[in-house]
Amino acid sequence: MQKRAEELGAVLCMHTGFSWVPPGKSKYCHPTQLDDVARDFPGLKIVAFHMGYPYTDALNMVALGHPNVYLCLSLLVPWALTAPYKFAHILGEAIRFVGPDRIIWGTDSAGYGAQIGAASLGLLDFQIPEEQQWKYGYLPLSDEDKRKIFGGNLGKLLGIDTTKRRGGENAIHDSLNDNTQKIVLTTCTESNYKKLK
Repeated sequence: MQKRAEELGAVLCMHTGFSWVPPGKSKYCHPTQLDDVARDFPGLKIVAFHMGYPYTDALNMVALGHPNVYLCLSLLVPWALTAPYKFAHILGEAIRFVGPDRIIWGTDSAGYGAQIGAASLGLLDFQIPEEQQWKYGYLPLSDEDKRKIFGGNLGKLLGIDTTKRRGGENAIHDSLNDNTQKIVLTTCTESNYKKLK
């Protein structure tokens, strides 16, 4: 499956961290398992959902060694408002190890539209607190970093020009073509783990 995905230029999206939804098993979601997949298929683009939480440091180290591994803030975005110091630490460490070019914004949150909207605005206005910049050496988030995280990185990964409006009156109407990227979603099941191994 991974070889064919690599040949097609597909993006493999993986749940990483703990699995809290049956039948998923947490032992198959640990981010260090992506090390083998990323090494065996260096052309395969891999997006690790949930930043590997609570194993964010392990995921950062895997991504550090594999430029084909991207980190996704899915599920953690609301923490920009509700737990800003924790969120700053997670984001600051990710930027330290992989830089702002391989971090992708995502919601994947079990919440209402208003909560997701508030989280979006929270990240838009978010800044790593000066105390943490000083204490841990994190760089402040620039507007360019936020543009990359909010959509530029994912657009680049999928081959989408994010500078053009794609909805509303000014939408670009183009048909699907052979260059369209495919996204492969997998869950943390024993059979999927064996396929990745």
